Amino acid sequence: MAKIATETEFEKLSEDVAYDAEKFKDPYVVGAMIHRLVEERKLTNELFKRIDEKLDRLVAVAEGMEKGKGIVSSSEFLSEVDEQIMAFVKARKRVCAEDVAAHLGYRGKNAASARLNALFRDGIVKKKRAGRKVFYTP
Repeated sequence: MAKIATETEFEKLSEDVAYDAEKFKDPYVVGAMIHRLVEERKLTNELFKRIDEKLDRLVAVAEGMEKGKGIVSSSEFLSEVDEQIMAFVKARKRVCAEDVAAHLGYRGKNAASARLNALFRDGIVKKKRAGRKVFYTP
């Protein structure tokens, strides 16, 4: 059974509504609310803009796959460092993380390995294990 509000609860709610109605008469309060709405609209528009850009890229990839081109790997989809890595892989035909680390001047091979694995996950390079080493090919 639903709980019926007592008179004191009703009076409390009525007071709250009356207080809010009185506050809305203050132009400063209304202005602050409008400012918050405008700021929220800006953030929402920026979010939608980023989503739209990502959707455009996905459509371009899908269209490329429909035309039999496979996964698109143009410069607009790879970072500058990944482009350098891809140029290095294509030139050498087969590289490991140590090769890429030395080529890019990294102190260790972890960063190079992470970038190569990301390129593998994206389907841009192939990966093959040979003993303890992992080699990547275009």
